[in-house]
Amino acid sequence: MSKNRLLIMLMGAALGTSMLSGCAPLLIGGAVGTTALVTTDRRTTSAQMADEVLETRVKYDVSKAIASDMHLTVTSYNRRVLLTGEVATQADKQKATRIAQRSLEVVRVVNELKVMPVSDVPQRLSDSLLASKVRAQLIGTNGVSLNQMKVIVERSVVYLMGVVTPSESKLAADIVARVAGVKSVVKVFEEMSEEQIRERMKYLEGSDRSVVASTVSDQNENDATEVRLQ
Repeated sequence: MSKNRLLIMLMGAALGTSMLSGCAPLLIGGAVGTTALVTTDRRTTSAQMADEVLETRVKYDVSKAIASDMHLTVTSYNRRVLLTGEVATQADKQKATRIAQRSLEVVRVVNELKVMPVSDVPQRLSDSLLASKVRAQLIGTNGVSLNQMKVIVERSVVYLMGVVTPSESKLAADIVARVAGVKSVVKVFEEMSEEQIRERMKYLEGSDRSVVASTVSDQNENDATEVRLQ
């Protein structure tokens, strides 16, 4: 199957999903990806591969170390690891941070685990549907691209990760905050200026993407900005 044919099929599937979820404005008033800054993944090849490995490895290591009941979601973007879900105690939350920080190639850990009872199946199904609605709205918005971010939903709270400009960060948060059912938006973005991203993309396009180092080298547990809804 050709790449063009596959792309058309995927776009058709996305449109069908958005209509079923009540997001009719998906392709109204804007095209998908309208600027040079939002058309290509801004991560290096090695970072993309590392993110896939980190999500599996960190979840396995944390789950193995914590015996008490918990619900853990691990999301990695450009080697920045986000922990979401629920744990039984504050000690468990702190242990999860330490384990994630020790994992090879992790450059930052943001721990948004909540010390509370584990969410039930209906809540997780609701979160999954809400995540689809949020992604559909972002796909239909000029100036932002899902290619630059990941969307995670826990207990109707939306977490946004990615490499974006300050204006993209604000626009994405504003769009998501208006989606019905969203309680709040937590931004875990790695922000760069438009010039920094242009220079980054020039370098990536002209060299082996796997040799470009990550721009983040420190580790912080708290690196999230929450946008609370009125």
